[in-house]
Amino acid sequence: MNENHKRFLSHLRDSTDGVFSVAKWLNRFGYEVVVKPTREAPRHEDWETYADGGDIYITQRIEVKRLGVNFTDNTWPFGDKFIVCAKHSFDRSVPRPFAYVITSSDQRYAAVVKSETSGQWKVDKRNDSRYEGVSQEFYFAPMDCVHFFRMEDECEPPGKAS
Repeated sequence: MNENHKRFLSHLRDSTDGVFSVAKWLNRFGYEVVVKPTREAPRHEDWETYADGGDIYITQRIEVKRLGVNFTDNTWPFGDKFIVCAKHSFDRSVPRPFAYVITSSDQRYAAVVKSETSGQWKVDKRNDSRYEGVSQEFYFAPMDCVHFFRMEDECEPPGKAS
């Protein structure tokens, strides 16, 4: 084993504490964390066989709502109003959802609002039509924060994390 490969393996082993430290930190914020195994190449020439695809993976939270009405990618029945969610549900969420996906009643179309746009959302109090005598505050996203798509299309999900 050459000297550089020995040094590399030593650095790789030393990095493990950092990986677990970051995993623990993410876990404190409510993320489900997967730490990928570290595999050591016995020889430098074998490095590609042992290369990992990353150190840590986190599960992204997606909230899904199904509307009682149909819509398409160009027919939104509520004008320029797009309810993302109840204000309290977003404000109390740990971890924050990566995105909200709202499907049409027939589930042929969907709309995605990424939580990173929450700085543009507005709050409005409305009656909750699902219940009698219940009103609450909701977050509304501007329509330019909403991406509509046909679910049958074979394409990457809008707003896919990179």
